[in-house]
Amino acid sequence: MTRPPVDLTPLQKDYAVYLPAISSFYSTYVAKQRLEEFVPKDRIPKGFDRGIEGMNFLNPEQGYFVYKYALYSAGHAQLDLQKAWTQDSMLQQRDRKQTMILGDSGGYQIGKGILKFDWLDFEGKAANKVRDDILAWLECTADWSMMLDVPSWACDPANREKTGLTSFQDCLDKTCYNNEYWLTRRLGETKFLNVLQGSDWDTAEQWYQGVKQFSDPKVWGDKAAEGWAFGGVNMCKMDITLKRLMTMREDGLLEGKDWIHFLGTAQLDWSCYLTAIQRQIRKHINEKITISFDCASPFVATAHGLAYTNPIHTPKKWSTVMDKAPDNKALAGSDIPFPFESEIGRRLTMGDICWYAPGMLNKIGKEGKTSWDSFSYALYMGHNVYCHIVAVQRANQLADIEHARFKKTWRDWKKLSGKDSSIDEPSPYVPRNILYFETFVEELFNTKTKDEAFALIDQAKTFINSLDGARLQGGPARNKFHSLFEVEEVTSPDEVDTEDPTDEKLVALENEVLTDE
Repeated sequence: MTRPPVDLTPLQKDYAVYLPAISSFYSTYVAKQRLEEFVPKDRIPKGFDRGIEGMNFLNPEQGYFVYKYALYSAGHAQLDLQKAWTQDSMLQQRDRKQTMILGDSGGYQIGKGILKFDWLDFEGKAANKVRDDILAWLECTADWSMMLDVPSWACDPANREKTGLTSFQDCLDKTCYNNEYWLTRRLGETKFLNVLQGSDWDTAEQWYQGVKQFSDPKVWGDKAAEGWAFGGVNMCKMDITLKRLMTMREDGLLEGKDWIHFLGTAQLDWSCYLTAIQRQIRKHINEKITISFDCASPFVATAHGLAYTNPIHTPKKWSTVMDKAPDNKALAGSDIPFPFESEIGRRLTMGDICWYAPGMLNKIGKEGKTSWDSFSYALYMGHNVYCHIVAVQRANQLADIEHARFKKTWRDWKKLSGKDSSIDEPSPYVPRNILYFETFVEELFNTKTKDEAFALIDQAKTFINSLDGARLQGGPARNKFHSLFEVEEVTSPDEVDTEDPTDEKLVALENEVLTDE
């Protein structure tokens, strides 16, 4: 029985937009199946009535679920445009009237050495070739694109030998060179986001003052960047986020800037904070503004053998939930339904996931420990993406429901600890900080000047600091890379940095499928 696509896009309403940071491992399955029988017919789940194309959520007619938004990075892409048309066809051949792609410039991957770049001759022929190729790819591929920043961590001791950069100012100067290079040569086929970096207020302010000219029509005319991308502390330390927005308001650089993107933001509470901010900017400054955020969590989690189960929306735990995914050769051929809810999952059996039975050899002619083949990872990725989108939307839905009856203001907020930590939880679903924050941001955007806004932020310092993102509160530790298919080694989701787009296991998966003939 053929089910119609489930369209998640209308459920976005006026919420900040989550962009799945699509892995090339996932998109390659869609692309290769269009050209050949990359996945054999007997390997395609019987519930996949639209075949592998149903995994393409950017396809409004054939996707098992549909969602119009995504991010794709030049750091993962085929930059040869002729080859990209087929190799990255999920992106290149999409219906552009019904989808929106934000292109990441690959600055993160360049800084990590995944995308090769000539740091020794920064303005030379080879480096300019990379700039030209990425610019051409973004113009051809993306509706909105991040400019090619040099992240401020590129000068850290661990990266210094590779990049030759020794100071924060070096990173800023190189970014300004890249910005000027691209704005001078842009064709206007994609809109640009001016990227902000910094590790504290002083460096964030130094960076902003250094790059804001590239967003100023008085300086760059119609070539000026049309939006902003918040990186570094700008995207996870709330007092700096808000002070930056208030500075932009004062400078007139939110007017006509219709997109703001927050880099690598996976937390559900921040999806609600960004929705509240978006609503206030639309009300007071720019009614066309959209705030988005991305994370690679559904893909990184899969690479570490983790599956999304059921999100939890309570005051004590407000997050997506992932756990070790079933991996058992005894389940090969099983018709037990896949236990976790999604539009991909409801079409699967455990036999579709646990493909290798005892004694079966993998593609390199050996019997591995895992029951998963490469396609099992792709199936889990599709399931995880659906779950993450739904978790973000449900978080915002619940926040709206509870805001309708919440009467206190942020000034009633008190720092609590220990046994008193649950006393001030007025909702059974939504953490109190989310409810209090909406009242704060309303008051903030009603201030008239930057000085007045800064004073209010400083007055609420204790409350605002409690909202900081996970990366500033310790965050998950990094797993060491062991073996691509040793799923059994994952013991806890907390060991995995699911926001890291250069995660070693994910990169290994991507390399695996791109070289698989």
